[in-house]
Amino acid sequence: MSIDECLSYLFDSDNDRQILVQLFHRIYNALTPGGVFIFDIATTGQVAQGTTSKGFTEGENWIVLVEKHEDQEQITLTRRIISFRKVGEHYRRSDEVHYLRLYEATTVESELQRVGFEVETTHSYGKYLLSKGHVAFIARKLYE
Repeated sequence: MSIDECLSYLFDSDNDRQILVQLFHRIYNALTPGGVFIFDIATTGQVAQGTTSKGFTEGENWIVLVEKHEDQEQITLTRRIISFRKVGEHYRRSDEVHYLRLYEATTVESELQRVGFEVETTHSYGKYLLSKGHVAFIARKLYE
C-alpha cells in the first residue's frame, strides 16, 4: 500500500515514467498470486492552466497556507506549503516545497495491465473521497 501520492514525488531528476513501470514490475514479481497493490497518484487538472491556486486550512493554534502551480510542459506540480503553529506566546513557521510528477490515470492503468495486473481505479478509499486531481488504483496479481 502506498497512499497519499507517494509515487508522484520527484525526489530526483531520474524519477520518470520508466522508473515507475520498473517499480510496477518489481512489485508484481514480489506479490503472490491474488496479491494486491493499492496506491494513488497525482494527476493533471489540479490547477487551471496558466494559474496558481492559493488556499488555507486552519485549526486551533495553527494555520496552513498552500500554493499550487502546474507546469503543463514538464507535467509537474509545485506545491508550496507554509504553516504556522502557536508555541507558547509565539508562532513557529515552517516552509516546504513539494515537486510532483503528474500522470494520466489511463496511462498508469495501461502500464499496470501490461505488467500483468488486473486494475480497478477509484476516486476514494471507501467513504473517504480523494481530492481533485488524484486517482487510486487497486492492482491485483491474477492467479496463474
